[in-house]
Parts: sequence; C-alpha cells; structure tokens
Amino acid sequence: MIKQTLQEIGLTESEAKVYLALLETGQATTGKIIDKAQISSGKIYEILDKLINKGLASFIIKNKTKYFQATSPNRILDYVHKKQDEMKLKEQSIKTQLPNLLLLNKKENNNQITLYTGFKGIHSAIYEALENLSSKDKIQTMGVTSNKNEKFNLMWQAWHKKRINKKISCQILFSKDNSEYYKSFKNMKLTQVKNIEGITPSAIDIVGNQTLIFTYKNQPSCLQIKNPEITQSFKIFFETLWQSTK
Repeated sequence: MIKQTLQEIGLTESEAKVYLALLETGQATTGKIIDKAQISSGKIYEILDKLINKGLASFIIKNKTKYFQATSPNRILDYVHKKQDEMKLKEQSIKTQLPNLLLLNKKENNNQITLYTGFKGIHSAIYEALENLSSKDKIQTMGVTSNKNEKFNLMWQAWHKKRINKKISCQILFSKDNSEYYKSFKNMKLTQVKNIEGITPSAIDIVGNQTLIFTYKNQPSCLQIKNPEITQSFKIFFETLWQSTK
C-alpha cells in the first residue's frame, strides 16, 4: 500500500522500493540496498541519484565507501508540494498558450470524426460541444430514451442544467417514453419536448456545427462528426420529424 502511494505521487516502482529499503536499513551500501529492495544492480546508482534529486535520499562517505540513507519521511510532503507548484506553473503556461492552440485546432479540424468510448469519453464529448455554444445557438436531439444506465441519465440532466444556465434552447424528440426521466425534461426551461414512436436506433444530438451519435449498450460510445454538410442534413431530417409530430 505504501509503495503504491509513493508511485501515485510520482516515484517509479524501483524508486519506491529503494526508498522503502533505505528507511528500513538506515545507512547502507548499494549491495545491501539491492538485496533489500530486490532490484537490478545495474540501475541502483541511477535510482539513488533520482531519489537524491527529489530530496528523498542522501549519502555520506566512510573509508572511501558511499553509504546511502533516506531523508525524513516528512520530506515526502515537500516533494509533493514542489510537484504541485510545478504543475501550477505548467497550468499557467498552458492557459497562456490555450488561445493559440484553440485557433490551431479550428484551422486544422473543420472536418473531423472522433469516437469517444465509455462514460468518461462521452462526458468529455458532450461538455466540449456545449462549451463552444452561446445563447444564440439551439440544440436539437432525437432518439432520446430513459432506457440506459442511470449514471448516463444523471449526466444528461446535469448537462442540460448547464445548458439552461447558458440560456441555450433545446428541442428534444423522445422515442416513446413516459418515464420520470422524460417528465423531468417536460418541466425544464428553454426546452421543447415531443414524444414520437421509435425513430432512430441511436440517440442523435445536433450541437452547433457538429453531430453527436450515441450508443449505450455493450460499449457506450459517442461518434462526433464535425462536418457542415452532414450536420445540415441531420438538421433538415430533425425539422421534418419535428413538424410532423404533435
């Protein structure tokens, strides 16, 4: 457990083993450390150098022989704080460069197809799509049903709350659904809902200039299509269905 925690804060498995061996042995030569940590002898000096650079080990010389020792475990917190400070600097640097990166992304990805898988993938796809919209935009979605894992329904309800906070309107075509999930959308602001006999095998969202196609069965996924012509064709299809439904 301790070794895993050390790895989670940035030490390699070998560094964690050597550090723990040093704590247990006190001052020790490389031979004793190798035996205790059960690591390859060819890497020991490299590992010890890295621990010294991280402030987690030191050495003294006795009779021309190096003896290594672990620094106080309190230094682990110093190491963590140092990494946090470094990450803050990196975060600030990314924020500074973000406008240029976004501009580059727009230039290079006018037409793009991306597949997102799993809950986290779908979460990223839909929030990224929403982030680029304003109150002037409108979202159209069809093939919606409550018949999926509850965590996806909760995710969508939270997403629509954020959409409403951004004052973005939405039209939703449910696929013959009379669940509490469906009723919750009926009561949402800036939301028009219609219930229609099954229309699509998958849920489809038209969000800004992109089309999102969802599946929630064996391997939940979202196919993101950034193509003006395809998105326009889905908009026409949606409008046709919307007009023909009471």
